[in-house]
Amino acid sequence: MKAIKIAALSALLVSGSTFAMGVSFEGGKNWTNLEAEMGKSSSGLYLQGNWLKNVDDGTQVGGAGIGYNLGLGPVMANVGAKALYIGPKKGDNGVAFPIGGGLSVNLTDSIALFGEGYVAPEGLNNSVKNYTEANAGVSWSPISLVTLKAGYRYAGVDGKHGRPSHTLYDGLYASAGVTF
Repeated sequence: MKAIKIAALSALLVSGSTFAMGVSFEGGKNWTNLEAEMGKSSSGLYLQGNWLKNVDDGTQVGGAGIGYNLGLGPVMANVGAKALYIGPKKGDNGVAFPIGGGLSVNLTDSIALFGEGYVAPEGLNNSVKNYTEANAGVSWSPISLVTLKAGYRYAGVDGKHGRPSHTLYDGLYASAGVTF
């Protein structure tokens, strides 16, 4: 069993050296998001992490995720799971483990439509009834190293134990990222 674990870890590390890595910065009306990813733009395993802050009320959401991409021609589908820290200013700070997936469709070599959604029902978090997030938009890569995005991002929670349901962040955004 130990040999299998070592072989699997070695395969992940070796294949990870061919992953494209990227960082991006998103800005919405009342929030900012810093995101890093590895392997998100190619078929196979990917890793991602982000830290988002609502500058209007101080809410913070950050975490890491892992998933799998499956490329089918111009379409890339993915499924994944995340571990998130949720820090709203409503007294329900905690962790959530949302699961979900997404779809990206390349319209041309440089323009794509994308969308994804994740949910953590009551059994997958400790401080709220459920957590929901969604992200959709269009991306443009004028050169292979740069990606510009415009889209809509939302996350909200349903409160429990008398705490109110509320939106963590919501709105249109613009993003710039580099991949290397």
